[in-house]
Amino acid sequence: MKNTLLLSALAVMLLASCKKEETQKLVSEEETTQKYDRIKELDWLVGKWRSHSAENISTETWEKQDDSTFTGFAFTLRGTDTIFSENIVLDQRGDSLHYVVTTANQNDQKPVSFTLKSFTANKYVFENLKHDFPTRIVYERKGVDSILASVSGEANGETTIVEFPMVRVK
Repeated sequence: MKNTLLLSALAVMLLASCKKEETQKLVSEEETTQKYDRIKELDWLVGKWRSHSAENISTETWEKQDDSTFTGFAFTLRGTDTIFSENIVLDQRGDSLHYVVTTANQNDQKPVSFTLKSFTANKYVFENLKHDFPTRIVYERKGVDSILASVSGEANGETTIVEFPMVRVK
């Protein structure tokens, strides 16, 4: 009788610990499925954007690749000449968002990564303080069809900010 009671108690404890482990696993899986929520907040970025100045026309095009990655391509024209182009990957790794840019004729064509440092519902600030220029990239949603992108950092001993007000191309 004692053996039966002991075996029953052990079985209940084993089942209870399995249930606890299963519950923990489900919570962990739930956290994993929620880890891409931050990049979903940037769905508004997907599409084609254009900025005009007196001399140049800049265009950025963003596509959603999957639930954790956006890709972008940006270029600037002066007349019919491309004076600047870059490929961009915006991806989420765990809880961290990264803006990775590969710019033509810069940094030996190697990608440079900027990490999301702060954000609000409409403003996302990426930084890489080890990069020469820029050290900060900001995307700010100004309205349904307008954004203000900017790059900033130290250039020639002075803080420099370059802004790109853009509108959605329909």
